[in-house]
Amino acid sequence: MQSEGHQTGAVLRRLADHGGGVDAITGHTVALWTRTARALVPVIGQRGMSALYARAVHLAAVQHPWLAQAVGADDVAADFSPLAKAAAEQPPDAAIAAITALFETFDRLLVTLIGASLTQRLLQPIRDVPSAGATRQDPAP
Repeated sequence: MQSEGHQTGAVLRRLADHGGGVDAITGHTVALWTRTARALVPVIGQRGMSALYARAVHLAAVQHPWLAQAVGADDVAADFSPLAKAAAEQPPDAAIAAITALFETFDRLLVTLIGASLTQRLLQPIRDVPSAGATRQDPAP
């Protein structure tokens, strides 16, 4: 099983490589976090989602200090605009590295909280979303 962070990092890297820039990176990141919150809030509650996200940010900020800005003053689980704003101020490579670390940290915390099997079942639909970037089609015969 590929970790959420690793998959996210690969998608964000493709966005950057295809000229998407930091706006595309932050847009994709916010959309992914929003889908993650929608999947988890019915199971762990809004407070649980907020606490888990804040803890993941706190832990990931050890290696990427600018992530400390990714948690807003309000305890709102589905508002990831502070993350987008903070990431938008970073070079694309730094934003991708920190966002990837944040997803990996969040994934590890969630597995610890609810187990690998339930984490997989809850997040699989999010992970199965097609990746960003150009796709190659076979030529017509």
